[in-house]
Amino acid sequence: MPQRPLSQSHPIYAFVALCLVSISPLASAQDRMLEEVVVTAQKRAQDAQDVPIGITALSAQMIENAGITNTTDIVKLAPSLTFGQGNNKQNSGFSVRGVGTLVFSIGVENSVAVVIDDVSTVQAGQSLANLYDIESIEVLRGPQSTLFGKSASAGLINVRTKAPSDQLESSVELTATDDDQRRIAGSVSGPISDALGFRLSGQWDELDGYYDNLTYSSEVNEHENYSLRGKLRWTPGDSTQIDLNAYYSQDETSCCNLSWESLDPDARLFGLPLDEPAAGITPSDENRDVRRDDITDSEVDNTGINGRLTFDVGEFTLTSISAYDNWQYDNIEDVDFSDVDVLGFFTGGAEQGGFRANSAVETDFVSQEFRLASPLRENYDYLLGFFYSDADTDRSFRRNQGLPILPSSWDATAGTENMALFGTVNWRFAPNFELTAGLRWNSEEVSIDYINNLATEDGTANNSDSDSEVLGNLSVQFTPAEDIMLYARYAQGYKGQAYNVVTGFTQEDANNPVAPETSDLYELGFRSTLWDQRLQLNATLFYTEYTDYQAQNTRISPEGEFINKLRNVGELETSGFELEARALIGENLTLNLSSSYLDAEIKEFEGAPCYPGQTEAEGCVGDVQNLEGSTLPNAPEWKYNLGADYHLPLSELPFYGFIRLNYTWQDEVGFSLSQNPLTQQDSYGTADLSIGINEKASDLYRVTLFVNNIADESFSNAKADVRQLYGSSTAIIQNLPRNSQRYYGIRVKLQF
Repeated sequence: MPQRPLSQSHPIYAFVALCLVSISPLASAQDRMLEEVVVTAQKRAQDAQDVPIGITALSAQMIENAGITNTTDIVKLAPSLTFGQGNNKQNSGFSVRGVGTLVFSIGVENSVAVVIDDVSTVQAGQSLANLYDIESIEVLRGPQSTLFGKSASAGLINVRTKAPSDQLESSVELTATDDDQRRIAGSVSGPISDALGFRLSGQWDELDGYYDNLTYSSEVNEHENYSLRGKLRWTPGDSTQIDLNAYYSQDETSCCNLSWESLDPDARLFGLPLDEPAAGITPSDENRDVRRDDITDSEVDNTGINGRLTFDVGEFTLTSISAYDNWQYDNIEDVDFSDVDVLGFFTGGAEQGGFRANSAVETDFVSQEFRLASPLRENYDYLLGFFYSDADTDRSFRRNQGLPILPSSWDATAGTENMALFGTVNWRFAPNFELTAGLRWNSEEVSIDYINNLATEDGTANNSDSDSEVLGNLSVQFTPAEDIMLYARYAQGYKGQAYNVVTGFTQEDANNPVAPETSDLYELGFRSTLWDQRLQLNATLFYTEYTDYQAQNTRISPEGEFINKLRNVGELETSGFELEARALIGENLTLNLSSSYLDAEIKEFEGAPCYPGQTEAEGCVGDVQNLEGSTLPNAPEWKYNLGADYHLPLSELPFYGFIRLNYTWQDEVGFSLSQNPLTQQDSYGTADLSIGINEKASDLYRVTLFVNNIADESFSNAKADVRQLYGSSTAIIQNLPRNSQRYYGIRVKLQF
């Protein structure tokens, strides 16, 4: 892809120019300062501006102002973060700087880890969580494989929920929208005694479908979920604190039904003389009509408990974190994307219906972490730790049993046992200089037990394998002035070996797990807080090499078999820069900018599968191609966010007003690792607007009117070519997320 120059009209220039011409108004607002956002990226509380890591730090107020209610909303505010949506939760996930994990297998770790209250999630679907009562969110860009529980080769999203409060407080928030969302979220917190405090929070959220299923004249892609979290904090003495956290959530959804972006009018399933698969539907990049006899449907139940014990041992602080989590995901999918009576065709009318797949996943996860932190001495401090985790995931999968096309029936258990020793030291070796060095020994054992229920002979496959790795990071930071910091950082990333647990898994696959994915990051950063703490300007340059990147390519064989092949791509390189700025302009205006430029290139991948219909002239020779020089999927070259927050004092009234505008734009992307040109998404931008009032004296109430995607800009976050299901005729399916169309609503928050 040719590099486009940064023109004078680019929003980055506009933001900087506006800040420069506003120096005089800034001088008249001496009492306004940017809030400090406290992060724990290095396992100690720090101002985000002092951390030598590429990081986007969002405080509770920033999260509330932006209307973030789900982890997928974070992509609006974090540069280099994107999200890819599959046809179910397990095929969906985040990418940082172009690298992420979108696979079918239960035995694969995530390149972008998600950690909630110091506890790692295991399966990709667990990262798609509702957010409520949140203290902060940190998006850490680049490898995070030294201090956090599970290693992450590309990045990490760290979520912290609110702790029990010292005084009794409660809140409730109500949301209603024109596309029939109803949401209630609330919390109550306070002391039970001098030594014991509590916090109880929960939410209920229901959304009617935004796709129309013409088969039953009903709506799909709807959801209903509720969740509850309880926390206790016991402080029996000055040197001891015990936190207990328990949670439960249930999510029922008919997501994600994929619609037709393009379909040959003569296309028929497997080229057979069957009915038209999209009668009454006009395929397009804005099509939200589907035909389904088997509606994609799923239910998620998540239960967990974790405890954190912190106490002083002399001058040192010892922290213990124990966790248990159970995640269950039952899912039904319409495999043929239509309401065609396939079963009737093959059974002579004895049965009716379409192809469908049923899947049930259950993950049990336990972990234990110990950390010993030294006192903060004048020249140095350090931290030592131990981490252990054990995850077992069961999956059963059934598809078209007893039929001659796409039959599958298997059961599997994938296990991952992880043990690590880690440490980090911060050495202030000279005035204004600090060196941070970290080291981790990581040992991991993976196992698989698989049985093919349709095999005519022995259909079992099982094995285990282990791997260990020593990882490290090193950074040097220089503080030439009180509010300016520069740093250079090197970090290694690691993502463990994996089994490709899919239909057709064999003993040979069990004997040859996919090799670990490793990464090496080189990063330069600039952090500053200027103009009497009214302008924050951060810039990051990065270059990362990935070795044995784990990638999955899905295709359908001429015999009609789904083949999900997980393999190692030789080498990748991602490089670019990120810019983040926040400025207080005059008395009442706050401006925000985040922007990224990314070059995510495959350096070595010979023998990659061709995309459907690819010709020899297009590089396909013997059903394989060389992807050297190609771009990674869902990796926009440019991505930026612009935000403005205007405060209206309304001095004669008991409340103040506010107006907030947020605009997000990203470059074109492809969704196919094989570089299929039919799975491209053009560049697009969306703007969100909110206006409202907030009570002045005690923050008693806030009323917000909002409209998202003002211009009704349609876009897709996933596309796939399924022509091999349709007799080689053009057949492109897509996922249009809810925010790919305009909707508006009201949000009311009451605090007591």
